[in-house]
Amino acid sequence: GSASYDRVEKLLNEKPLITDAHANQSITVKDLQGDLKYNIKSFAYPDEPEIPVLQQVNFTIKPGQTLGLVGRVGAGKTTIIQLLLREFDQYDGQITLNGKDIRTIPLKVLLSQISYVPQNNFLFSTSIGRNIAFSSEEAKKEDITTAAQKSDLHDDVLQMPKGYETLVGENGLSLSGGQRQRMSIARALLKDSQILILDDALSAVDAKTETEILSSLRKERADKTTMIAAHRLTSVMDADLILVLKDGRIVERGNHQQLLDEDGWYAEMWRRQELQAKVGEDVDE
Repeated sequence: GSASYDRVEKLLNEKPLITDAHANQSITVKDLQGDLKYNIKSFAYPDEPEIPVLQQVNFTIKPGQTLGLVGRVGAGKTTIIQLLLREFDQYDGQITLNGKDIRTIPLKVLLSQISYVPQNNFLFSTSIGRNIAFSSEEAKKEDITTAAQKSDLHDDVLQMPKGYETLVGENGLSLSGGQRQRMSIARALLKDSQILILDDALSAVDAKTETEILSSLRKERADKTTMIAAHRLTSVMDADLILVLKDGRIVERGNHQQLLDEDGWYAEMWRRQELQAKVGEDVDE
C-alpha cells in the first residue's frame, strides 16, 4: 500500500507540458462555432527537433463538412490530429477555430468540443451502458440507446444476456474488435461535440456496418465538423475534402471523384482495395 501511495503521489505531482498559461479565459464554447483552419509551416516532435514530421499543411473545413486523411503508415495523419488535441503546442504556424488560435483557447473549453475515437479505445470493467455514458455520466437510458443505434451497436447489445447491463470485462475482453470500436463511437456521439475525430476507428468493422455508421454520421452531424483518418478509402469516399499525405506533406487533395481523375496514389489504392474486396485477398500498400 505504501509503494502504491508513493506512485500515485508521484503521478499527481507531475506537471503537464501543455497548460493554459497563454489562454484567453473569456473564450467560451459559443465562440468556437466556425471554420477549422490549419496553417502549419513545420512541426517536429520535441525529442527529434531536427526531423520535421509535418510541412506546409494548409486546409480549411467548415461546420457540416467532413475531412478525410489518408496515406501510408507514418505519413502524418495522426500527427495532424494530435496538434488539434493540443498534445503538442510547439509548431511553426497556426490552427484556428472560428478565427481563434487554439493555443489561446482554455483547454477545458477546447476539449469539451472535441470527441476523439482512436483505433484502440479504452473500455472499463463495467457495464456496456456505463462505458457508453463515460463522457456524460448524467446521460439517460434513452440517450445511451440512441447513441448505440447510431453506431450500429444496439442490436448486438440486445442479444447479450443482460443488455446494456452486461459487463464487458477488462478493456472489453468479452467483446469483438468491431463491437469495441462501435462502443467507442457511441461514447463519442453521446458527447455530441462540435468536432468528431475518427482515427482509423472503423478498421475492425465490416464494409456493410461501416456504410451504415457513416450514413448515420452524415445525417447526425449535418452542422458539425468530422475528421476521419483511415487506411480503408471507403471510410473517406464521401468526405467533402480528402487529403493524401506523404512524409508529412499534402501530395493530393480534392473529393473522391477529383482524386480518381488525377490518377495518383489515391486512385491506385482505390483500385487495389476494390480488387481486394472482390477477391478477398490482402493487397499490400
